[in-house]
Amino acid sequence: MASPLLEVKHLKKYFPLKGSKVDYLKAVDDVSFTVNEGEVLGIVGESGCGKSTMGKTLIQLLTPTDGEILLNGENIATLSHKKVRQKRRDMQIIFQDPFASLNPRMKVFKIIEEPLVNFGIGTKEERKQRVYEVAAQVGLTQKQLERYPHEFSGGQRQRIGIARALVTNPKLIVADEPVSALDVSIQSQVLNIMKDLKKEMNLTYIFISHDLSVVHHFCDRIGVMYLGKIVEVADKHELFNNPKHPYTKALLSALPKSHPSKEKERIVLRGDVPNPANPPSGCTFHTRCPNCMEICKVTPPTLKSISEKHDHDVSCLLYEEKMERKL
Repeated sequence: MASPLLEVKHLKKYFPLKGSKVDYLKAVDDVSFTVNEGEVLGIVGESGCGKSTMGKTLIQLLTPTDGEILLNGENIATLSHKKVRQKRRDMQIIFQDPFASLNPRMKVFKIIEEPLVNFGIGTKEERKQRVYEVAAQVGLTQKQLERYPHEFSGGQRQRIGIARALVTNPKLIVADEPVSALDVSIQSQVLNIMKDLKKEMNLTYIFISHDLSVVHHFCDRIGVMYLGKIVEVADKHELFNNPKHPYTKALLSALPKSHPSKEKERIVLRGDVPNPANPPSGCTFHTRCPNCMEICKVTPPTLKSISEKHDHDVSCLLYEEKMERKL
């Protein structure tokens, strides 16, 4: 069996807090997962759960506090700044806001070409042809390349962002809520472009979103985050049809019914999301969990496989061998 393209082991990203009794805000706290070549892994969760921070840490826009990030078996978390910079041509990101992420003083051609110049890839003519090639793949004309970002709509700007991410032929792309700032009618167009490019170029995506319906449409596997931790990972069909973690069940119960005639119980979580600077003891979800047991308040669960057949992992004490219990 081939080794995964990306393997993340016990990744942590803590931010020091000034003027507080608490030392760190634990934005990403002991996260582990793998992504195979050509796969799309979706990461979902509430705002503030650490999704975007994790994505930026994976490609070293943020320096990890601890843990390993193995890209093709090489731990990029321990590389020098110079070597990380060289590796970045293999790891690119599509940002959430397609306007804020583009330099308003640069024409589109220069924006897309910039990564090639930074990495010293190709001659001037080769770079020109590569920019034209990638622009055509995302639906931009050569004439449009001579315009500035403010002359484009939101969907067109995101096409520019996608082209910039693709121009170096990366192995891994982190898509950080790439369609959440776009109109619904435009979202499908951008997603279809990303899907077509995945097939053409055998791309591997980590797709970060809070929209479960978009993730179900676009991704192969889904990881659910809560308060800096991944609490469940499974194939998208397995996750939607057979969710195990109480938090995942609550998220899915909020989706609109596809068949109004079918009964569907809405799970309403009590309380607010705890402060990540001072998370609860034991299982961080226990303060809102409808199935909370006494052991959950003191013992932190670990992400464990509950089904080899479906490759389904859950971080919940309800599924520990000694605590077997049906929800």
